[in-house]
Amino acid sequence: MRNSRAAIAFRPYLGAVRGFPDTRISVVAALSSDDVPERARATETVIAAYRTPVIAVLERRWNMQPADAEDMAHDFFAHALDREWLARYDPAKGRFRVFLRTCLLGFASTAHEAATRQKRGGGITHVSIDDANAVAADDESTSIFDREWIRSVLSIALSALEQECLERGRGAAWRAFVAYDVEGADGARPTYEAIAHAEEIPLTQVTNYLNSTRRRFREHVLTTLRDLTASDAEYRDEVRALLGPRAL
Repeated sequence: MRNSRAAIAFRPYLGAVRGFPDTRISVVAALSSDDVPERARATETVIAAYRTPVIAVLERRWNMQPADAEDMAHDFFAHALDREWLARYDPAKGRFRVFLRTCLLGFASTAHEAATRQKRGGGITHVSIDDANAVAADDESTSIFDREWIRSVLSIALSALEQECLERGRGAAWRAFVAYDVEGADGARPTYEAIAHAEEIPLTQVTNYLNSTRRRFREHVLTTLRDLTASDAEYRDEVRALLGPRAL
């Protein structure tokens, strides 16, 4: 996802949450929908959001090379779909993010042991959901997965913001935002004067662009979180996890 490395630096701009996105069926809820196209779209969205965290854990916990981690991630999602793990998620038992991470650890632990014994001998290893849930997460795996999940959420929101700006003819606002808050996230920010000169706009317009675009980015982040959670309670928990305990 574009700008995933810098995306985590945006959290200070997001502020406290004083409202909720419009109520609608979440992507997580749609994973068990009887509507096949709707379920397929939800599955695609979940995989896009969690692919990077899955690969990061595989690389670190099992010392996999990037290509091997990508192959294992593909196998994990294929197995989860084949065994209907995602559709069988029960919101009453905890956050979807924790559920998926637990399933990953169980699958990867079994698959890695099998691969070690027989040198990738035989495709996807079959793991029951109960066996997967029996594998405990260590602190490092949890930290890696959660950090990359934050980056993924912010990156999805960033891509949505870019598309919105370009579709609405707000290319200059997007470019100002990228220059100051994305490319400048590591500290080498351009001055407002430099942005105004590059875009041929008044200096005061730079402030307006940044404020409005940051506000829209925040709304895209909240919408992304709403999509990836199954209840108001989980949404609130994930907002606090991403923005801090005082976000709500």
